[in-house]
Amino acid sequence: MSNTGNKGPPFWPGVRPPPVGREAGGFPSASGGPLPRSPFASPDTPMGRNRSLMQEPRMARDDVIKGTDDDAIVSKLSAVNLAYLDDPFVKYFVKRPSRRPPLINRGSYLRTRTLDLISEQFIKNEIKPASASTIPSTTLIRKQIVSLGCGSDTRYFKLKAKGLSVHKYFEIDFQESSAKKAATIKKNKALTDVIGDPDLKVGLGGTELYSKDYCLLSGDLREFEDTILPKLKAQGFDTSLPTLFLSECVLIYIEPRDSDAIVDWVGANMAASLFVVYEQINPTDAFGAMMLRNLKARHIELPGIHAYPSLKSQEERFMSRGWTLAQAVDMNTLHDTLPETELKRISSLEIFDEVEEWQLLANHYCVAWACHVQGSGSKVIEATSTSTAPSSTVLGSGSLHNHQELVTMLSRSVSGIAAFSSSKK
Repeated sequence: MSNTGNKGPPFWPGVRPPPVGREAGGFPSASGGPLPRSPFASPDTPMGRNRSLMQEPRMARDDVIKGTDDDAIVSKLSAVNLAYLDDPFVKYFVKRPSRRPPLINRGSYLRTRTLDLISEQFIKNEIKPASASTIPSTTLIRKQIVSLGCGSDTRYFKLKAKGLSVHKYFEIDFQESSAKKAATIKKNKALTDVIGDPDLKVGLGGTELYSKDYCLLSGDLREFEDTILPKLKAQGFDTSLPTLFLSECVLIYIEPRDSDAIVDWVGANMAASLFVVYEQINPTDAFGAMMLRNLKARHIELPGIHAYPSLKSQEERFMSRGWTLAQAVDMNTLHDTLPETELKRISSLEIFDEVEEWQLLANHYCVAWACHVQGSGSKVIEATSTSTAPSSTVLGSGSLHNHQELVTMLSRSVSGIAAFSSSKK
């Protein structure tokens, strides 16, 4: 993503600029030798070529970050081709496949797996009221997902192909990036078949797509209220529906005042929301400081990293604004809590002996989540799966749900992900 609205990977090319001729992205080890590029990052990105950063600083920064999406999707395809991930759609977004090193493959796997699991559980979890509740015992709730700075992400297609759909799935990105994605979708039948809408429409000169349950919108997240919200509402965005907001290395590329404005608006206006953030942390330790110096030398900045530099501050981003629950964990924790069978499976895919390098890098990335529900209530309930009776009641716009029931449903979307807790902080 960038200072606007393009969700690329965390652009973390290295700690110090490599000498001429060396592949960008090497990390110095304790002995001074290069380490592999960050598994959570874009390996190499064009630096704007001959454009003057002094003359066009904002545009140049945006272009640099737009380029990270290409690297992220190549890394994801590398992980797919080695069977870390199952994604039959990612290949359509990659022109020149390339096998990435084990460190990058494992990072792409863990990042994608975590956000996929949260998204799946958000869709599956429904309300199972206490016996005294007036809500029907089988209650399906219409939901929405909003992907901020979507890039070439394929999550919508993967979820729907599994039979996991939401009322509306919105994706937002720079106009240039959304145009490229729209063109890719339109020319590949495997993608349009998943959308499954004969009335799929192309808008704004080929930069947007509109269908019954999927909308790809162009826009700048620094203009969230003025530009993005009107577009969302024009396509049926409903503030009364439980909504998952995904920020996959997005907010960190925006000035804190702009990212805070998004969090503030969601907390103040959404009836029930789950906000998931994936981004870098720990910029002030020795390793983090070296990375930032290298990025600065390349004219790349992370405006949000010092505002929310730690796991605690990631949680406080939401809790200080009155959100109901919040928690953050680093990628080491996520890796360490993988099921034993899954860890054994990925360990068999290729040789992985960069354990120390992994731990160092994974300590500088995190997943944070927070949920917020308007209103009040105190009923104790459990959330359950949607695989229940066909006569379920579908609740939509204007329906009122018990506060605690919604809190529990949202918090269970992250249950089992690195021992995330659903207790109120």
